[in-house]
Amino acid sequence: MTRTNKNRAVREARKTWSVVVVYEDDPARGRAVVFCDQLVGKFWARFEFDVSWWSFARLADAASATEAADRAIAADLIAFATNREGDFPPPVKTWVETWLTRRGDREGLLIDLLDPVVAAGGGEGWKQQYLRDAAHHGALDYLTQIPQDISLTIPDSLDSFSQRADTVTSLLDDILHQQTPPPNLTSKG
Repeated sequence: MTRTNKNRAVREARKTWSVVVVYEDDPARGRAVVFCDQLVGKFWARFEFDVSWWSFARLADAASATEAADRAIAADLIAFATNREGDFPPPVKTWVETWLTRRGDREGLLIDLLDPVVAAGGGEGWKQQYLRDAAHHGALDYLTQIPQDISLTIPDSLDSFSQRADTVTSLLDDILHQQTPPPNLTSKG
């Protein structure tokens, strides 16, 4: 492969979106699978996806909860698939609060995959209210469906600056790979 083709391949490399999916039970996991299929179907031409799956039961295990928290801290998108009834179990709430405090002001999306009863107008339950509050506390965008676009960052945010700093435009690539002769070090005189 020539240098030009290598440079083009690097420029055209797709960004990988880290996705954490938390689900309550098998029916909720089914909704999450449909969501992930739709997400990948809509954006696969521009993005790669690294998806990790965490059940409520796994989050009750300390080692799994720590691993899941590390993934959520770095995630671009965190999706919750729950049932409408009841509240989150204490281990799940502890897990959410752990990664929220460690995440800082990093941009991201929190997607609430609503139970069909809620989506059909059954009202917001305790879980949905908790997730909305968690998203607000963590400076995450709270959504209940696949976003129209996932590539936008907030202008003048740290993530926006970092993304621009990592971008190698064709002009910058040409400058970096330009063969210039060394300066003349001999002085006239």
